Amino acid sequence: MAPSDNPPLPPSNDLTASLLRQSATADPMDRQSMTALAPVGTGLTTQEAARRLDFFGPNCLEEKKTNALLKFLGYFWGPMPIMIWLASLIELINESIPDLCVLLLLQLINGLVGYVEEKNAGNAIDALKASLTPKCTVKRDGRWQGLDAKNLVPGDVINLKLGDIIPADCRLAEGQPVSVDQAALTGESLPVTLYPGDSGKMGATVKRGEIEAHVTATGSNTFFGKAAAMVNSVENVSRFQKILFKIAMSLLCVAVVITTTIMIVLLNEGVNILRALAICVVLLVASIPIAMQVVSTSTMAVGARRLADMGVIVARLGAIEEMAGMDMLCSDKTGTLTQNKLKLYEPIIVSNVTSKELVFYAALAAKRMEEGQDAIDFCITRDCESDAEFAKKLDEYEELEFIPFDPTSKKTVATVKNITSQKVFKTCKGMCNIVLDMCDPDDATRIKVVGAVQELADRGYRALGVAKTNDSGKWEFLGVLSLFDPPREDTKETIAKAMSMGIQVKMVTGDQTAIAKETCRSLGMGAGILNSDVFHHSEGEIEARGQSLHDIVKDAHGFAEVYPEHKFKIVKMLMDSGFTCGMTGDGVNDAPALKRAQIGIAVEGATDAARAAADIVLTDPGLKTIIDAILRARKIFARVRNYCIYRISATFQLIFFFFFAVVGFKSTVQNQFPDQMRSVAASKTMFGEMPQEFETVFTLPVMALVAITLLNDGLIISICKDKVVAAAKPQKWFLKEIFAVAIALGFCLIVENCTLLLVGMNAGPGAEASPDACGQNPIYYDSNDSVGTAKCTSFVHHWLGDDTYGTITYRELKTVIYLSLSLSGFMTVLAARTKGFWFSRRMGYLLMSATIVAFIVTTILALNVSNISTDLDMDNLRGRQVAFVWCWVLISFTIQDMIVKRAVYAAYDWYKNDSELKNGEDYMHAIVSNQIEEERLTMRRTSLHGASGRNTVGSAHGHGDFGAGPSRPSVGFDRLSRMSGERKSPSELLLEKKLLRLEEELSLLKEEVSRKKDKKK
Repeated sequence: MAPSDNPPLPPSNDLTASLLRQSATADPMDRQSMTALAPVGTGLTTQEAARRLDFFGPNCLEEKKTNALLKFLGYFWGPMPIMIWLASLIELINESIPDLCVLLLLQLINGLVGYVEEKNAGNAIDALKASLTPKCTVKRDGRWQGLDAKNLVPGDVINLKLGDIIPADCRLAEGQPVSVDQAALTGESLPVTLYPGDSGKMGATVKRGEIEAHVTATGSNTFFGKAAAMVNSVENVSRFQKILFKIAMSLLCVAVVITTTIMIVLLNEGVNILRALAICVVLLVASIPIAMQVVSTSTMAVGARRLADMGVIVARLGAIEEMAGMDMLCSDKTGTLTQNKLKLYEPIIVSNVTSKELVFYAALAAKRMEEGQDAIDFCITRDCESDAEFAKKLDEYEELEFIPFDPTSKKTVATVKNITSQKVFKTCKGMCNIVLDMCDPDDATRIKVVGAVQELADRGYRALGVAKTNDSGKWEFLGVLSLFDPPREDTKETIAKAMSMGIQVKMVTGDQTAIAKETCRSLGMGAGILNSDVFHHSEGEIEARGQSLHDIVKDAHGFAEVYPEHKFKIVKMLMDSGFTCGMTGDGVNDAPALKRAQIGIAVEGATDAARAAADIVLTDPGLKTIIDAILRARKIFARVRNYCIYRISATFQLIFFFFFAVVGFKSTVQNQFPDQMRSVAASKTMFGEMPQEFETVFTLPVMALVAITLLNDGLIISICKDKVVAAAKPQKWFLKEIFAVAIALGFCLIVENCTLLLVGMNAGPGAEASPDACGQNPIYYDSNDSVGTAKCTSFVHHWLGDDTYGTITYRELKTVIYLSLSLSGFMTVLAARTKGFWFSRRMGYLLMSATIVAFIVTTILALNVSNISTDLDMDNLRGRQVAFVWCWVLISFTIQDMIVKRAVYAAYDWYKNDSELKNGEDYMHAIVSNQIEEERLTMRRTSLHGASGRNTVGSAHGHGDFGAGPSRPSVGFDRLSRMSGERKSPSELLLEKKLLRLEEELSLLKEEVSRKKDKKK
């Protein structure tokens, strides 16, 4: 663009204020010079630009940096990691290298999984920086030059042309207007025409025209930068992490109290302090869910890979769990619910032409360009060219002159010539009342057009009048074209499906209120749309009217004409109201809300900023894949929930079993087994040698506890591919239910294993030698003692005792209890995965295989434990001992699964019946209320049609501004008809009766729900 000879525009008050804000910290002497605009003809000098760059800083976004090493090390610090470190320290002191290696490996896996998950999450600030224009054209020292956008400063003169991304906030200088696409910033579905003196926003794209502009703000002070600042201000902690922490801390508190009690008892019984400490710490580690993070993350990672095959990319694994509980979805309109492409709807014909001919004459009045065509011109031309006959006919006309749209004329006019007949005429399209006044139609035509335009404007459609000159050169009004950004083909079905799944859907858009209302209406989302004015009132003003802003936001069907900060606030308020909130969007203006929401979803075609701020990115167009993702997420939630039930019950089993074994069976151990059987060999530690001692309370070796934890928790990862059924409603963490079921299952395990321990102890040979006893092996007693060597022959002795004496040794009893704890723990997984009988739903093949492997490995270990290591103080079991334990566990499992579990679920279902009634009432209330809203809207349109034929109001001011979209009508036609006192039409009376009937149905529905509640009480 050649240098302009026009004098520069004087700085406006807004422009000066913008620069003053950036220079608020400058010295008084420098402030005036810093706010001075460069002359359009010369631009800033290099020296002045360098001075301002030093003061204002580069035109880039501030980044919140974290130390990568500290971030990595942070995953090895916390309640659970500390417990593992403590256990590792004890094993190091005891010089138990195998146990130490196992614990350190577990710690490393936990830390690495958490770090990798975080690293894979999107960094919104980096993407926002990357989306800045790398180059721009700026005038420095009187000449145009290419420059990195980061070096722009306030006051610079830049050149904007077709295809450029505006590099900084700016104000347009003198020149022709330009068309700018701001959809990614403001949500407006059509490009906006900017005129000299208007502001251009950083990140918008120039679609047509060329002009010079003054930079007014750079970097974080731009509209774009403020969106980045809001993204950077958000630090979400996922719901899943909070739940895991609650569960872990609850179990940790219980485990600490119980293990402390066990520690005191062990020390009181004379157990070496290091040995007692090792047992208690490892018992504590085995009791708390140290592997819960690994199992849960693995479950969600497998689900994320499956979602990726469906076109859903998961950037943050915790979002999967939150999506399962999502009960509120806020969606951007432009490009998400709609196609972001204008479409022609049924036209209103006035003259003697067909609808195709009307579109043809409108296409003649459009500027024909290869690229950079206005969105409205492109829509009309494309529709015309879709018909082969009219596409060919369009080529037969030559454009002699074209007068583009401008804010004064509000129309485009083309003079065209038929190449064959040489006939010349003019065509015009534009704002309806302007085109109508050009043609001077009769009163009937004017009334018809005004009524049509009013209805289109009220519904958010853009109305374009079309006219052409006749043979005598007079303008003839042909008809009205209606344009609208239509919803995607699958959007209505998707929203209906989401609502049936218990998810409320709200539209949040920067587009105009009338357009938002029509889009919501067509999608069945209701018509209660609020604009940003509601956020301009203080909480006190709203509460003074007996309302709450949170309630207003919660009850609205959607929001229009909102900016990024409003979207951010809406999402936050919904979250504060208790909703698990999702947000979909595609533009920079959506990025803050995407980051704020618990589940940020960037749709197909989204900007880099939106993708990086989101937790989930869709690669297929529309929202249909969200439904599949929600169903998949609910399945994943069910698997994680089942694992949590298992893990809590396993914790209660271990911690309370050993508590009762140590406290309750202390005397039994000493009475049933001689000292030689309970001997623990001496061992070396870092602080000296632990002497040989005789166990006076029942415990298991540290390695046995670690084996139970690793084998069961390691193989339970296979639950990530278990077969589950997706829930019909959003899933919540009902911790009361989870703990109730888990504690009931754990209680069964405690009774089962404590009873088996008691039975096993009674099968022992006795602590004192006695000729009246049976099953006493002389090698365990003093040589002078008389022993009862006769074989014990009872049922229990037959199955648990040896072939010679019929009694069980203390080391064999330890192996029996190890086998029972391991088998019963894994069988609890089968009970935890269903609410009915364990076989009511087929197991996943991977879980089935893992179950079989766990059973086989555990059994083999029990049969060969002393062959593996002689330091474990455990002996190999015989075949019939293993068979006895298996039968014992299976019988206990049947009672646990078929009686106890079902009784707990039945009791809890009765307990929560009230809340289900309330949810059912709310859902039915929403359905009937939506029908009432539709009937009211239909009544309003009926009165509009009736009034439009009776009123002779000729003014169409404010109706269907071409290029700027519909504006709010000054007077409603239904109001005019009421003011005139005319009687209602039969159709209006019929609709009112239908409305009253629906309201009566709603009232009866409420009474029925109330009766059910009273009956229950």
